Amino acid sequence: MVFEAHERRTDKFPIPASVSMILGLLGAAGHEAYIAGGAVRDMLLGLVPHDFDISSSCSPDVTARILEDAGIRHLDNASVHGTVTAILEGGNIEITTFRVDGKYSDLRRPDSVTFAGSIEEDVRRRDFTVNSLYMDKDGSVRDVTGGIKDLEAGVIRTVGDPDERFGEDALRILRAMRFASRFGFRIEDETFAAMEKCADELKKISAERIASELNGIICGKDAPAVIRRCWRILGVIIPELALCHGFDQHTHFHDRDCLEHTLCVLEGIPLEEKEGSLPSRDLMLSMSALLHDLGKPECFKLDEYGTGHMRGHPEAGRRIAERVLTELKYPTAFTRDVCKLVAFHDVFTPQERTAVHRFLCDLGPDLYEKLKVLQRADIMAHSELGRRRIRRLEYMSEIADELKADGAVFAVKDLAISGSDVISLGCPEGPEVGKILNLLFEKYLAGEISNKRELLMESVKEMIS
Repeated sequence: MVFEAHERRTDKFPIPASVSMILGLLGAAGHEAYIAGGAVRDMLLGLVPHDFDISSSCSPDVTARILEDAGIRHLDNASVHGTVTAILEGGNIEITTFRVDGKYSDLRRPDSVTFAGSIEEDVRRRDFTVNSLYMDKDGSVRDVTGGIKDLEAGVIRTVGDPDERFGEDALRILRAMRFASRFGFRIEDETFAAMEKCADELKKISAERIASELNGIICGKDAPAVIRRCWRILGVIIPELALCHGFDQHTHFHDRDCLEHTLCVLEGIPLEEKEGSLPSRDLMLSMSALLHDLGKPECFKLDEYGTGHMRGHPEAGRRIAERVLTELKYPTAFTRDVCKLVAFHDVFTPQERTAVHRFLCDLGPDLYEKLKVLQRADIMAHSELGRRRIRRLEYMSEIADELKADGAVFAVKDLAISGSDVISLGCPEGPEVGKILNLLFEKYLAGEISNKRELLMESVKEMIS
């Protein structure tokens, strides 16, 4: 391998003092020590690293002794993967001895670890060239695999044989997609071919690990392009997504197949900018966009005129979304809200105040704000004819904004009186209290009474007299 040193090309994000201190301690003791992996990649891209890992020629027991002599608390996990963790106020730093990994029987962690004597050996265990860069305490970057060239070209390429890398840990297939989505990079052809070849191995990966990578894929700025190329791979995780590829909807409201429409909806979810980070999309909206139309192939019917109809597809999509997110062990609240967005994505109420008010009560005003974004992206991913529905969305949005500006409430609990008030007027404790509050809320929604405490109290008196 060629060992090259490159000058660091940005001083925008200097090496943190705590990291420099650890590098200095190890160096002063006569050992090589480098910042390794993602932190180096991010600094070279002008991004703020989330954490710093150090690779060193120093053995774990000696590393632990150096930290102890310096009065630094540490966690010794060397027996598992050769890592000692320095516990510091600014954040923990993992220090791993140069190593060579053994076989990966569980497709996650090596069965054994052998300590190596150089970067050239250590780098062989890393996944992609852009993650195999090493930076010393002076900011010079060591590049053994051509990672800087790939970083400059915007290429994701495995270190060494891609079949071996993905055979060691199939999750690297999704990691490649996540990096491509996040950075807008292209996956190199041999790497991509091996990803498709090994995709079925993803079935052996834990749900939590898949979900974590899927989040990064769908929220990245280049998610539509990555999924467009890697749809067969994601189809291993979400089979219904693969069914959407090439699925002709046979309707004048759509001028794209179902998968392409889905990707255009995802592209329509706004990117959020954060200083020091790459733009990304809201996770809940991104997931809802990905899943919103997966029920269409199941519901498809072709009439005698050759026109396609997919009645009931939002509910079918909701069931699919619930199954997918439950299998991947997403939080219950997240699953519930995504399923609501999928179920309601094609719903537009009559353009009048009471109907919109009830709709916001059913969905919740906060979730309605997300639904508006999803519906706009969905409408704009239709044909010119289908995009005419945008006015219906705008009318609903205007009424919703008026309701909020007028101080409207959207749940029984937000009424100006409570259950204790109802009891104080003579209603016995029990189910009757809830019934009275629900009746009041219905009267309020119908415009028969305003949400004024004195008026509500008078109405309760009439009900229980």
